Amino acid sequence: MQRFLIYTLIVVISYFSGVLFYKTTQNLLAIPEKSEIDLLYPWVTLFFLFFALPIYFVIILFLRLFRVRSIIVNTLIKTVMLIVFSLFSAAMVPFMFGGFGYLGRSEFFFSEFAVLLYSFFIGAALLFSISSSVADRYLSRQG
Repeated sequence: MQRFLIYTLIVVISYFSGVLFYKTTQNLLAIPEKSEIDLLYPWVTLFFLFFALPIYFVIILFLRLFRVRSIIVNTLIKTVMLIVFSLFSAAMVPFMFGGFGYLGRSEFFFSEFAVLLYSFFIGAALLFSISSSVADRYLSRQG
């Protein structure tokens, strides 16, 4: 039960860190708050919950097979793998929901919306990686 609650907290923390990265990037790029990009945000959340998070957990389970002892090396490997997958996830969002018109073309990968998606998924992956490493260390010491 404790493991379930800790990983639920990790999911919530990683999601809201992704939102924080998304909004910070939106402010840094001076994208208006009420732009059409915000209309697509619920789809990004659904994609994160039903596609990215299960893959994050699969990556963590896969890395547990190798049982790397060093928490720094383990966290670094996990972070790199999750960030690489996050870039892939950010690129897949428009294609999973029908292409969104111009977003299905190659110029999407360098658009403002793509940068927002990259920042959302990378921020979520960073916090998910660090939080899961800390949680694993905590749970292994608990017994």
